[in-house]
Amino acid sequence: MKVYKTGVIALGMGDSWAKAAHTLDNTKLTMVYDLNFEMNRRIDKEFYKNSGAIIAKCEDEIYKAGLDIIIVASPDHFHAEQSIKALKSGAHVVCEKPLAPTVADCKRIIKAVKQSGKFFMTGQVCRYAPGFVLAKRLVDDGRIGEIAFMESEYVHDYTHATGIDNWRKDPKIKREGIIGGGCHAMDLVRWMVGNPREVCCYSNNKLMADCAWPTADTGIIIGKFPNNVIGKIFISVGAKRPYTMRTVIYGTKGTIICDNTSDHIRIFEQKNIKETGSSFATIPVNIASHNVTEELKEFVSYLDKNKQSPTDVYEGTRTVAFGEAALRSAKAGQPVKVEKI
Repeated sequence: MKVYKTGVIALGMGDSWAKAAHTLDNTKLTMVYDLNFEMNRRIDKEFYKNSGAIIAKCEDEIYKAGLDIIIVASPDHFHAEQSIKALKSGAHVVCEKPLAPTVADCKRIIKAVKQSGKFFMTGQVCRYAPGFVLAKRLVDDGRIGEIAFMESEYVHDYTHATGIDNWRKDPKIKREGIIGGGCHAMDLVRWMVGNPREVCCYSNNKLMADCAWPTADTGIIIGKFPNNVIGKIFISVGAKRPYTMRTVIYGTKGTIICDNTSDHIRIFEQKNIKETGSSFATIPVNIASHNVTEELKEFVSYLDKNKQSPTDVYEGTRTVAFGEAALRSAKAGQPVKVEKI
């Protein structure tokens, strides 16, 4: 069994990736790097000092370490440069979502992937949350018939989640929450019903106005999808409620309600109406909203087969293209076409 020497850049989002690499049998956590390792109190320093991994003093050490896999888990605006450097170092690369803040940056990563000949995964974690995985399987099995309409949401109050050095609200960075957080819901809908052809988006900045948030904190996206499916996505990084990604899938023969933080999903099947009346059936699932262990396990399983995993660089780019189209629509005040990737 090949054991893949693995390095992780940034230990905020990267903490769970690093611990997954330390835990799995066929990966070895070899090196980690975080610019704020000593200063950031949230980093589990005892774990890293006892893990056997080298704690790099500078980022370049990661690229010179001869690693098999490099995981880029830094803030969004670093993804393109770090992913490209990691690919040039000869490593296979996993990059957290969103792949990059813009399609232009994503295309730079695509070019680097092609030139390197290495495998690449975009960390679209919703595809690995047990509730969503089960919902996808039920849809694929035809349990609710043909999908007509799907709605999802990403609601996460960033008031106290501004990131290290407040990067999420930095007016110079101008991180777009519709892409930065909303990529979760957009990718989930794409995974279920395909790539949007046209979107219309309205947005505002009322919920975080007191925090001087530099971009829209709330948006609603309506999209046209293949097979005459329509979809709606609500995104808010300021709504005053607990984190949620509640998702409803309406089919010709039933409906599924699911999310990534509940211990169950609900399904209504028309064929069972005599037995259940108008009630939903409940199916228990494990809660694993950020199931990166399964992500890394899948990536490595594809490396073992010398094949590309499904959530490749193009999938990451298509989700960013969805979000970029939404931003264009909100600015123009009219529907826009989504760039084909």
